[in-house]
Amino acid sequence: MKPRHLTVIPKAPAPDTPQERGRARIKAMPKPAEIAQCPRCGGRELIEARTGVTISRGRASGGTKCFLCVLCLARGERVIVS
Repeated sequence: MKPRHLTVIPKAPAPDTPQERGRARIKAMPKPAEIAQCPRCGGRELIEARTGVTISRGRASGGTKCFLCVLCLARGERVIVS
């Protein structure tokens, strides 16, 4: 039996779809400093998520808060926008 050698295949370029062109256009647009924008897709819709929350006396307390991109979350990715 011959020994098998692993070879590295060069990375293929991303497909040029209308969605990718739209994302590139949105990312390239100038944005005001006070608006948060997703670094992956360029979306500006965010959800506030809190992890580690404890409930005492019927109220949520503690936990760590972060903002997640809605568009990436809908695709199954968790992108934290700060």
